[in-house]
Amino acid sequence: MRGLKGKIAAVTGAGSGIGQAAAERLGEEGCKVAVLDINEAGARTTVDHITAAGGEAIAIRTDVSDEASVEAAFAEIVRRFGRLDILVSNAGIFSGERDDKVDDLRKEIWDEIVGVNLTGMYLSCKHGVRTIKATAGKGSVVLTGSPTGMSGCTPANVAYGSSKGGVHGLSRIMAVDHAPEGIRVNVVVPGFTLTPIVRELVADPKVYEWQIQNIPLKRGAEPEEIAGAVAFLASDDASYMTGSFMFVDGGLTAI
Repeated sequence: MRGLKGKIAAVTGAGSGIGQAAAERLGEEGCKVAVLDINEAGARTTVDHITAAGGEAIAIRTDVSDEASVEAAFAEIVRRFGRLDILVSNAGIFSGERDDKVDDLRKEIWDEIVGVNLTGMYLSCKHGVRTIKATAGKGSVVLTGSPTGMSGCTPANVAYGSSKGGVHGLSRIMAVDHAPEGIRVNVVVPGFTLTPIVRELVADPKVYEWQIQNIPLKRGAEPEEIAGAVAFLASDDASYMTGSFMFVDGGLTAI
């Protein structure tokens, strides 16, 4: 893809799943990648994958819900790489067991999920955009959204759906605010994606069939399929896109 080789990219939640696949794809495209995750071992595994493929990457343990941790992570990126061109704000958590309907949802669960998925996005974007402006001057931000922030496709997951709806709103305001500065902001909206944790949950073929019954393509996505969309939005091939939502959901939101 055009305009990625030689760029410096930071990916949050890159120790596994979609974030890991996105970090590895950006590495393949020639970016130097800062791999940010609260799970340092997972971040190091991603770095190993990138370097084994001939790329360059660093691992930084980062708790996106803690501003001091986020600020320190971006300072380390500048120290190691000199600038930042691309931010992929992806870190998020989901708990089908603890999330609930609004009248039964415990506030501490709400605080935990929203604290990572929405406040964590805000903090990552706050310090990521500041770093892009202070170093590269212009660049690209890609946020990970969800169909759950647009429809009731995941009942009894009030905290998760609300957090992702907030991410979608955050992205649109950011896109308008920073377009004059040459910083594009877009959202990739993954559907049902077969991350390692999800694969465990749907190991029973009957559970898997139930999960994909309403997806027109009748299968889950591989993380690498989402990563391709992330790389596109970050690249110069998407140079006239900002404030956009790219759905990679097998047709789920077309229903």
